[in-house]
Amino acid sequence: MAAQFESEDVGIAYDYWQDLRGMRAAPKREELNLRDMSRLLPLFNLIEVHWDPLRFRHRLVGSRYVEMLGRDVTGCYVDEELYGEAATEIFNNLRLVAEEVRPYRRLARLDWHDRNWLMMESAELPLADEDGRVNMILRVSSFSTTKDLVASRLEYTPLVQTISI
Repeated sequence: MAAQFESEDVGIAYDYWQDLRGMRAAPKREELNLRDMSRLLPLFNLIEVHWDPLRFRHRLVGSRYVEMLGRDVTGCYVDEELYGEAATEIFNNLRLVAEEVRPYRRLARLDWHDRNWLMMESAELPLADEDGRVNMILRVSSFSTTKDLVASRLEYTPLVQTISI
């Protein structure tokens, strides 16, 4: 499955998530053993899912995110203050992961950021509670640069079919 990604590290994290989930739509957050993935922790962004009303909050932001984006958004909600004009799009993409209980691949040029030459490839992976409802999203990302500032700025594609829990 890792062949779906340009980044080997993102593919490794996705394969790990696939192994954890087995035949379920998503593994439980408690099953995620960060020691197993310690080398990739700088690439991790754990996002809390709050229902009623639906909101997303950055719970853990890896050091690679902080380094590449020049800021630490731990504890911040996904909103316009944080993401500007891209907030609605980012929110709606996370909503898809949470509501569909389905992982997505994000390939995006970060044109909402002052580093618009920055590209990010991510696997956005749902983690569920005991009832199968998504309570966290694990985003694992790699970063690169681009000179092509007119190319498509976002590809957001599902990775697996939804499985009944």
